Amino acid sequence: MNEKKKIKRSSVMIIITLIIALALGARLFFIQVIKGDYYASVGTGTIAKKVDIDASRGEILDSTGTPLVYNKQTTRIVFDASYFPSSEDNKARADIIIKLVHFLESKKEEWNDELPIEIDKKGAFVFSENREDDIAYLKSDKYLDLNDYASAENCFDSLVKMYELEKYSKEDARKIASVRYGMVIGAFSVQNPYVFAAEVSDKTAAYIEENKAVFQGVGAQATTIRNYKDGTLCPHILGITGPITAEELDVGDNKDLYKLTDSIGKNGIEKICEDYLRGKRGEKTVYSTSTGEVSSVITTEPVQGNTVTLTIDAKLQKTAQNALQKKVDKLIASGNPKAAGAVVAVDVNSGAVLCAATYPSYNNKNYTKNYDKLAADKSAPLWDRALMSGYAPGSTFKPCVAIAGLEEGVINTSSTFYCNKKYEIGNITLKCLGYHDSENVSQAINDSCNIFFYNVGNQLGIDKIDKYATMFGLGQATGIELPEATGTLAGIAEREAAGGEWYIGDTVQAAIGQSDNVFSPLQLANYCATIANGGTRYEAHIIKSITSYDNTKTIVDKTEPKVAYKMSIASQNLAAVKEGMEAVGGPGGFCWDAFKDLPVACAAKTGTAQVKEKVNDYYRIYDNGILITYAPADNPQIAIAQVIERADSGSSTAEVAASLFDYYFKKNDKTKDNTSSSNNTLLG
Repeated sequence: MNEKKKIKRSSVMIIITLIIALALGARLFFIQVIKGDYYASVGTGTIAKKVDIDASRGEILDSTGTPLVYNKQTTRIVFDASYFPSSEDNKARADIIIKLVHFLESKKEEWNDELPIEIDKKGAFVFSENREDDIAYLKSDKYLDLNDYASAENCFDSLVKMYELEKYSKEDARKIASVRYGMVIGAFSVQNPYVFAAEVSDKTAAYIEENKAVFQGVGAQATTIRNYKDGTLCPHILGITGPITAEELDVGDNKDLYKLTDSIGKNGIEKICEDYLRGKRGEKTVYSTSTGEVSSVITTEPVQGNTVTLTIDAKLQKTAQNALQKKVDKLIASGNPKAAGAVVAVDVNSGAVLCAATYPSYNNKNYTKNYDKLAADKSAPLWDRALMSGYAPGSTFKPCVAIAGLEEGVINTSSTFYCNKKYEIGNITLKCLGYHDSENVSQAINDSCNIFFYNVGNQLGIDKIDKYATMFGLGQATGIELPEATGTLAGIAEREAAGGEWYIGDTVQAAIGQSDNVFSPLQLANYCATIANGGTRYEAHIIKSITSYDNTKTIVDKTEPKVAYKMSIASQNLAAVKEGMEAVGGPGGFCWDAFKDLPVACAAKTGTAQVKEKVNDYYRIYDNGILITYAPADNPQIAIAQVIERADSGSSTAEVAASLFDYYFKKNDKTKDNTSSSNNTLLG
């Protein structure tokens, strides 16, 4: 028995000895391998500190290689938690913050004022407009822990008490509280420095660096910020970057890729190409000796983000924006204060978006500064009408119905209908704008005869109309990389899903581009391109390629034209429709006055859609002018769609498309390039 106890004790001792040995071995490994550099530096009186080196974002170029978005070297002011007074020392923090604020304001330089509380003209505290989320967080149990009904004054009083700001004027107390608020929402810590000012002059940075004793834990840091060749150029497409939020940091692997001081793409190309643009941060080791000497060694070089090249032609885009603005401003001056619009041009043979303009618009250079004003603007300058708005197509839908009628055998190229300006269906009488006598399909497209298309639409039925509209990509996504509206294709299922009922007159109304039909300008441009090239619908795309930033310019990704659908349209049927569209753009046609001086012949279809707007308890009716057009008529290269809200007719907007054609063909010498509803009446 005693022998067994001895064996048992020996076993226990062996196990304990092994555990101690393993523990000592692990500790030795930690000291010698994992922390070897640190202890070596301590032993020599030198302290080593790892510091991240931010990587510059990649550039965004237009199709010709012209930079649209690039990086600008600048200096920012940051708080380093390793040296900044602790959160328990409110007085020391307040003293440093207010001195910094006063200094920057004396130099007329901006600091990050993020508190959603302002002092109005009467000296009262009020909440900032359009800051509901920030105000809610301020009151929440995560911060001030106040009731939902707490006023701005209540919040401010709590901030003063929390941060011991009683001795300061209310203006200075608010400024200090704003910085403290920013430090909280930015999760200020050793790992997350606080950016006090995003961009300062070299003189300001030097002064702060020279006065470290006064500005404890505050330093200047070299960085890059986004800059624009022209901030007004396609801002909706390019998008913007902004500080990453805590919510964004929690997405996927973002915690491994970003810090809270980093910026991230918020919308547009900046967002959808974030993985390519962000780059890869580097690292350097900073050595400081007991005698005050400081040196550093870059251990990992930062890698700049990739270059994104768009299909957009910057000069064509600028031409489109100027022409669109000129037309809209003219309408506003003539008494249409709500006038607005969009124009899109695509490559007929690839689906590449060459320009996409919307107006009213904004300037990316001052987007952040003017955001509240832009967001409150009733003209909606932040809204991308080119990709996101849906419009009734009006008579621009008629070529689709014509092809449907011809292909289904409802009509042929010689079929005619007599137009006496009226069309009766059930107990409804619909109208046409004029008396057209007997017309075939080409003539009906040219004259935009509603009677002809009422007849064709009624014989086709809504299902067959929708069949061909779907082939043309109407009422569905185009495939573009950016967010887009899918629109609505009028039909029984769609109406019933919305809780309505489909009536006998809806089919013929749909045939002339009214009823529930709603399409984006981009969809209309792609539809026009499909007619122009003979029935091949390409997926729309706006990214041309992505290349590495280094000298190798390695292609990381490249967009090849992708066929979304290929129609088999009989040659004589397509020719009849094109003949009608060429007449619209030719001598005597609706667009001739605008197109007559162009170096190429153009084909087009105009449209005017009536839109109801509810004002109080009443509805007002106004017209949108729509136009689809392509050129050259005999060898199409470019297709354009545009919608001008509150325009009298589609033909009155043709000057916008004419400006684009003039630049595209005349100035670039591409003429030789062969490679690439109250009364239910619509105007032509």
